[in-house]
Amino acid sequence: MTSFGALFKVMGRQRFRLMNWTILGELAVITGTLLWRFAATGIQGGDTFWTVLAWSVLAFTVAFILLAVQTERVYTRDTYRLLPLGETKLYLTDLLASFVMFIYFGVIQVVFYLVAEMLDHHYLATWLRNISGPAYTTQQALKVLIGLTVMGIVLVILGWTTVSFVHLVVSSTNNFLPATRRRLVNVVLYIVMICLVVWITGYLLDGVNHVGQLLAGHEGADFLVNVVGFLVVAAIEAGLNIVLLKKWVETIAN
Repeated sequence: MTSFGALFKVMGRQRFRLMNWTILGELAVITGTLLWRFAATGIQGGDTFWTVLAWSVLAFTVAFILLAVQTERVYTRDTYRLLPLGETKLYLTDLLASFVMFIYFGVIQVVFYLVAEMLDHHYLATWLRNISGPAYTTQQALKVLIGLTVMGIVLVILGWTTVSFVHLVVSSTNNFLPATRRRLVNVVLYIVMICLVVWITGYLLDGVNHVGQLLAGHEGADFLVNVVGFLVVAAIEAGLNIVLLKKWVETIAN
């Protein structure tokens, strides 16, 4: 039986290299943007921080997609599916490897933010004073930061389990349905996927509104309910994904 540690090490090594290449690409784009700004108008106050933040949003999106692709490849490839291990261990290890590498990527982004903040500290301090309105305590600001981080992590997990669910259902139906019905089922699944994205986006916006309750010093019970709800949906999807792997999803040649 293949051990969890050995399997995680192999999966993590591939994704670690992928995240490092993504980080290098992000650094190259940030450097190029700042050099262009320096040549065109000179570096103004706030340029470094907002440039880093803007490209970081895109980099997070790219990292999410790349890790999702790596995650999905495991489920239908002989390299992993024919190993002597259960589908539950395979699925959870695969998901955990992507999650850990996404956290690693996020930590690097935080380092970038801190460096940019040090370079633009005076500008950002003035900007925050101008928009803050009432004076918020450090504790309230920390609550908001933790709330946004938790919401982001939960949505990443839910996003991956949803993508896996659609992918595995499509793989399962393709194994036994004729071509005409296969296309119909795929269209229905993609419509369901779009609806889920809209639904998740709505709850995301609602969750961001509830983060404001944390800032205002309220308990934020609705925010916690949303987080728990997302985790419950992700757990249900993960269970269904494991069942699909055990019963219906076949491997394909590497």
